[in-house]
Parts: sequence; structure tokens; C-alpha cells
Amino acid sequence: MYLLLSGEGSGDMGVCNPASESCDSDNFKPGPMAWMVDQLIETYQGFEFSHLSCASASYVSEKYLADNKPKRLKKAMALRGKKKPAETKYYYENARALAIAANAKAKKLNDKVVAVLFRDADGTASAGRGNWRDKRNSMIKGFNAESFESGVAMMPKPKSEAWLLCAVKDNPYQHCCKLEDESGNDKSANSLKKQLSKALDGKDSTAELNELLSDGTIDPHQIDMSSFNAFKEDLEAVVKAAHQ
Repeated sequence: MYLLLSGEGSGDMGVCNPASESCDSDNFKPGPMAWMVDQLIETYQGFEFSHLSCASASYVSEKYLADNKPKRLKKAMALRGKKKPAETKYYYENARALAIAANAKAKKLNDKVVAVLFRDADGTASAGRGNWRDKRNSMIKGFNAESFESGVAMMPKPKSEAWLLCAVKDNPYQHCCKLEDESGNDKSANSLKKQLSKALDGKDSTAELNELLSDGTIDPHQIDMSSFNAFKEDLEAVVKAAHQ
């Protein structure tokens, strides 16, 4: 099994170094979300093997997916009824582009590829936060449009800082669902980014967060939040299917 990741930047899934729109393990600098994925996969596959450490992973950037946006399908997205919320085309097209890249990688390697698409849901109080489900469903439909069964939507509600803060706040892992209702606006007075920095005494760089995952201070297996659980369940299902 091989891993293909896509994120928004160095602080979540990671980044290519030197800078590039895509890279394999040798030039990929994983962020905390990538290490979360890797640790969970080790559990779900039932044996010790780090895809990140063993050169079994690749990364494609947000720009790569935009530049390789697939051609429009005639029935790309189902028409919505009057009472159904609008789907987000951006997430759908990102998932389709990642699925195409994953299918190509699987053919090249003659191996099963699990693709994980990370995007923050964001959302502010004024804009409403009920669109997390619509964005996530758009990703899933994008994977399905390319007949790709090993795609995973990794979408924090409202953003990755909520997941990380769950593990490092006072009373870690307790009552974390409340964090999902907070604003995704970094400019707010008590933003999740500021709360995370405060909880870690300012030691919240990508390298420092990666270390907290490495030493077990942040344990993704203990995070119990609706958006995180949705991601974990999908990841577990595709990993186990890949090993059948």
C-alpha cells in the first residue's frame, strides 16, 4: 500500500522541500496532519510500518490540484433540490484531481494507493458553520466521480487547530466537541490558533507539533470529535480494504 497526501501548507499536511507542487518522500517535509494519518494507518493495518519514514508516500499541493483540474463531467454533481444546501465545487474538483493522480500512481507502482485530502472547513459565526457536511460530501462525490474507492476526506471542523488543541488543553481529550463550534477566523480575539499557542506556551511551530505527535503527547487515537471521527472511520475502512 502507498500513501498520497494533499494539504494546504506546511502547518497541516506538510510541504515539498525544495518548493515544488509535488514530491515523493525524499523531498517531503510532513506536517502534524500527515503524522496523524501515518500513526492511525499503522494501527489500522495491524503492523508497524511508517509510510512516511519508509519512503512510501507522496505529496501534491493545493496548486497542483488546481493546475490539474479535471475536465467537467456531464453529470459532475447532482442537481440539488430547493431544500438542499449548495455543494462546494472547489472541494469536489480537488478530490477528483487527487483521485486521478492516485489512480495514475497506483498504475505506475502496481500497488494500492490510499489518498488523503486535507482541507480546513473554516467557517465563522457570521457565515454559519453548517457547511462542513456539504464540503466533506463534495470531496466524497469527487472521489466517486473517478471511481476511486480509496480516497479519504480529512476535514477538521472548523480547522486543524481544534483537533490539536483537544490533546493539549486543560483536561486533554475531554469535552472537545465544543471546539468544533468555535470560529475558524484566525483574526478573532480568541481564535483557535491563539488558544493552541497559549496552551503550548508559544511552542506551536510545525516542528514542535510534530515532536508532540512523535512522543505521544498528542495521541490521535484519543481524540473524540465528530469531524475527527468521520475522518478516522473513513481512513480505517480504506486501509483495511487495501490490505484484504
